Amino acid sequence: MGDRTDFKRKVKDFLWGLFLYDLYLDAARREAQYKDALNLFLLGQFLGLPLMNSSISLRLLPYLFPELSDWKKRQLKEKEIIELAPDVT
Repeated sequence: MGDRTDFKRKVKDFLWGLFLYDLYLDAARREAQYKDALNLFLLGQFLGLPLMNSSISLRLLPYLFPELSDWKKRQLKEKEIIELAPDVT
């Protein structure tokens, strides 16, 4: 009985990887891009640049402020062109 469920799980994982893994990676990349855009707007507001409606961004700023330090580190990290090659379409 255990071999049969193990086989089903392996087949299920294989089919998920075959059909849905690329969609999953694309969705994760888009989510990261949207978060980066939002963080850029919030950082601009934090620095005093009026990029968004100030009342909206000031309401979001306390919730997203911890992400800004990680975002700044990620944006300032040097990247090789080879790392970006799979994302170029």
